[in-house]
Amino acid sequence: MSTCPKLLAVLAGTFLSLVTININSAQAGNFTFTKIADSRDFRYVGGGPINDNGTVAFAAGGADDFGLSSTGIFTSNGGAVTTVVNFNLGYNTINGIAINNSGTVAFANNTLPQEGLFISNGKSVTTVARPSDNLFTVNLSSNAFNDSGTLVFRTFDAIVTGNGGPLKTIVDTSGPFQFFSQEPVINDANVVAFEAELKDGRQGVFTSKDGSITTIVDNTSFFSGGFAEFDINNSETVIFSASLENGEQGIFTGDGETITTVADTSGLFSRFFRLAINDNNQVAFNGQLRDGSENVFADGIFTGSDPVADKVIGIGDSLLGGTVTNLFFSGGLNNSGQISFYAEYLDDAGNTITGVFRADPVLESIPESTSTLGLLALGTLGTGVVLKRKLNGVFRF
Repeated sequence: MSTCPKLLAVLAGTFLSLVTININSAQAGNFTFTKIADSRDFRYVGGGPINDNGTVAFAAGGADDFGLSSTGIFTSNGGAVTTVVNFNLGYNTINGIAINNSGTVAFANNTLPQEGLFISNGKSVTTVARPSDNLFTVNLSSNAFNDSGTLVFRTFDAIVTGNGGPLKTIVDTSGPFQFFSQEPVINDANVVAFEAELKDGRQGVFTSKDGSITTIVDNTSFFSGGFAEFDINNSETVIFSASLENGEQGIFTGDGETITTVADTSGLFSRFFRLAINDNNQVAFNGQLRDGSENVFADGIFTGSDPVADKVIGIGDSLLGGTVTNLFFSGGLNNSGQISFYAEYLDDAGNTITGVFRADPVLESIPESTSTLGLLALGTLGTGVVLKRKLNGVFRF
């Protein structure tokens, strides 16, 4: 990184330390944990996106009417479990789940006889797309489904939305884009964020709003590429991970004008994946540590740049009386700061329990005059580099 960006980072950090904002209360780093479902309820449990009501959707294995292993989709807020897709409907390989605030669930199933993308309200299942619709992969992001009931996904040559009717192309390869390599996401205003490689050799993260394409970030400045994870909130702020020219990796947010550092690998972190941002600009992500555990999905789930102060839960921590041995955050963060996740833990008898859980923030009073730097411990947007865009921010089709 050149001297100029370093100077910008120092100046930005100094400026932030002087800024104060007024708040009455906020999330401190403490959470309580609620079981949504585990392997004592089902043969296996996976998934776990969450909506603003605290309801978590998950896939679980059981037996169909013939005693054969089958998969269903369910929702729960920690109490009763609601069936969204029954075991015996043939959706046996669930490969992505999303839930909106009405409790409607979108999901991908990537094996026959029911291969494709679907939406279910618990009463009926609606087909959104099949492989015959030129699907690139039968998969979807946990943040690919909005409150309007619109699902976003990619085909071989386009980013597409659908809700059970005709599919709508958001962007395709007839213009500047050559290839879309990651699952897109969508907010409630139907603004879509996506990653793409361009025909001019650039790679970046972009948004599409009413036909206008905005460059959030590309590899013409401090980034070498590696734009692999992203999410968007209703303010059109995008969180993404990227590789830097100095070989490090980081998590950043951008809106087409500025880019802000959330966390990077210059310290104790070695890798980040599965990022989420809510409408309060709070973030959550999986993190691996340089001296972390082996053979785990992640060393912990974090809400900011400090792997100690900003840890939600990690390997070796206590979970419902057991000890966590593995965990994975799949993007489940709602506007109350609740976080849904998958975990494995050892109970007192030495049995491995797997399941889906919810972390509920414990609200603690914080003095009204609180520095922006103090907010970093709460998982809000962060420190570091604030860069004016050097790119052409918007172009239209």
